[in-house]
Amino acid sequence: MEWALVTHSTLGIDAYARALASAAPTPGGDSASAVVAVLAAALASMVARLTGDSPKFAPLAPRMKAIADEAARLSDAFLSAIDTDVAAFDRVSAAYKLPKSTDAERAARSAAIQGALVGATDAPMRVVELGLQTSRLAMELVDAGNPNAISDAGCAALFAQAAARGAALNIRINVKGLKDTALVASYQRKLDDLLAQIGILTEVAVVKAERATERTP
Repeated sequence: MEWALVTHSTLGIDAYARALASAAPTPGGDSASAVVAVLAAALASMVARLTGDSPKFAPLAPRMKAIADEAARLSDAFLSAIDTDVAAFDRVSAAYKLPKSTDAERAARSAAIQGALVGATDAPMRVVELGLQTSRLAMELVDAGNPNAISDAGCAALFAQAAARGAALNIRINVKGLKDTALVASYQRKLDDLLAQIGILTEVAVVKAERATERTP
């Protein structure tokens, strides 16, 4: 194995969990949120394939294939985000370690920190954006997917929301260090809107899944 090619996204889940549990600052909550998002998208793909491959749901096969393909694309994007988030945080850490003995050094360090914080905010924001797309797929699958897999569709919705909210925490802590108040307000408005949409979709999807899985007398 070429160790240079090993990234957090290519680790087995056991190795990733050990890396996450270590004292190293990365991977952290932002990267872990992307991992949860991968599971959400993978579950959506599974439910879509189970539905589309069943003769009972033959009329839905084209749409289920489209959902499965979209979920696979989202899963790949989330896998990339695992490493993107780690790299973004590492750049922030490196910026804070820059020298600050002179006015010029302090100015350069401050600019580097601000730029790194923007990158460290954009990375988890992408997870939230893609989380909304995943939530929409999960909602559709709760309604139209194979009823025998509705619990999996409900889990996809829950995982997508958990990933988005985890990413949101990292966004909020990063924007605290930004000096551009207009940019901060823009991030906050965008985040609030995305989370509100995800919250509504998740609540409806989970309530429907819970009702469908209740044991009848």
